[in-house]
Amino acid sequence: MKDYNGQTYWLCANIYSFLPKSSKFPHWLNVAIGYSAEGMTGAGSNPSSYDGEEIPQFTRYQKFYLSLDVDLTRIPVRSKVLKGIFTVFSFIKIPFPALEFNTLGTVRFYPIYF
Repeated sequence: MKDYNGQTYWLCANIYSFLPKSSKFPHWLNVAIGYSAEGMTGAGSNPSSYDGEEIPQFTRYQKFYLSLDVDLTRIPVRSKVLKGIFTVFSFIKIPFPALEFNTLGTVRFYPIYF
């Protein structure tokens, strides 16, 4: 069984890149848009049984997120070790507050989400 419900995919964009170069906005702060799903027990549809056993039915729906993220590679540091650590971990989304918008028509706030 695959964990479709436990995955969130993020697309981040650097806000400073769209501002004038004279802006005092932090270089390392990104806006993040996320996508995940809930209620999925199968890839294309939810099966009603598996190996003769009935599976409970769940409502499938999509979830979209709006959050912030930190681009660790844009944080100015002098230490080569710390810079290397930041580069290695730059693909991980830093936990931030997030808003969820879903296809059920509800909005939910998360104090911390990643």
